[in-house]
Amino acid sequence: MQLKKKVMYSGVISAATLITSIFIPIIPCRTAPGVPNPIYSWTLCSLNPDKIHTLGTITEYLGYTTSLSETYILTILISFIISLGFFHFFMGKRR
Repeated sequence: MQLKKKVMYSGVISAATLITSIFIPIIPCRTAPGVPNPIYSWTLCSLNPDKIHTLGTITEYLGYTTSLSETYILTILISFIISLGFFHFFMGKRR
């Protein structure tokens, strides 16, 4: 498989992952009440901006950030790198 096709397919897969994560909760996140020294619990969250709970809870997407825009970028980058690696190792050149 050529590099151009690998990059194109990886871009389509990462865009589909981002769109899917808006409708279906597939992104891991940690949620906790907004108190000092909170105890976090892991769940799957949706990246829909209409369903964000801001009153009294803290949500860390991917265990890293609380910003939704950073989560969009990280979701695209992570899914792009994973799919590009998959295509590189498992879809070799056919002769």
